[in-house]
Amino acid sequence: MDTHVTSLTVLDLGRADIDMGVVMAPGDLDGVWAVCAFPGYLVELTDGRRVLIDTGPNRRHIDEPMYEFRGTEFGKRLVPRLAAVDDLRNRLGELGYAEADIDIVVLTHNHFDHAGNVADFPDAEIIIHRADYEIGLDHARNGRPGGIPETSLDGRPLNYRIIDGDEQIVPGLTLLHTPGHSPGHLSVAIELPEAGLVILAIDAIYSRFNRERGNYKIGADPAASTRSAARLIALAESRDALLIYGHDPDQWPTLRHAPDHYC
Repeated sequence: MDTHVTSLTVLDLGRADIDMGVVMAPGDLDGVWAVCAFPGYLVELTDGRRVLIDTGPNRRHIDEPMYEFRGTEFGKRLVPRLAAVDDLRNRLGELGYAEADIDIVVLTHNHFDHAGNVADFPDAEIIIHRADYEIGLDHARNGRPGGIPETSLDGRPLNYRIIDGDEQIVPGLTLLHTPGHSPGHLSVAIELPEAGLVILAIDAIYSRFNRERGNYKIGADPAASTRSAARLIALAESRDALLIYGHDPDQWPTLRHAPDHYC
């Protein structure tokens, strides 16, 4: 197909020690710990625009690893491990870009490791599904993890564009509404000129293990999660696509990471 995408770059935005049974696959991986990455993605378009998919955990986690989870039960099962180099600003800087060079930010959902630095982007259009926009605002107003701000770091209103389902940004870059993990969860289908179709499952499919066991118990709606995962798997199989899971500790080192990229 004709695509307006030139490249996809995988960004390393930190990692966490995770109890896989509690956070990813209850009943199958109970008590199994792994180091899982927090990825972000940069998509470059033929018209020169740049699309950032997810913004990683808030940089406060670098100096205060448990800043959002201190004293919580969840904090005993997921321990962020971020270094200064993992700061989104630094990762963009390694590619020669600053926040102002990003034209569109896609927030795949409102969870802390995906939307933590969205306040950095007052000049970008920020695309999010309506359900997670509303949840994220409520969490921010009530001081809960997973909140999304209404204003930027310098106080300017953020430019959210709310969507209600699948949305094509340009030919070759399509957001897929994959509810379950969260009500407004988005996955991303990217058509590249050489690599072909790449599907970012994000947290619709955490890992290969979830796919193999059909374990989608974690999330707002496990039945919807199962349907969304099946949709992505069917698309990937029909197109022989690269399916990138959300936080797979085994797949992560096999991917091309910045400054390398897929094209």
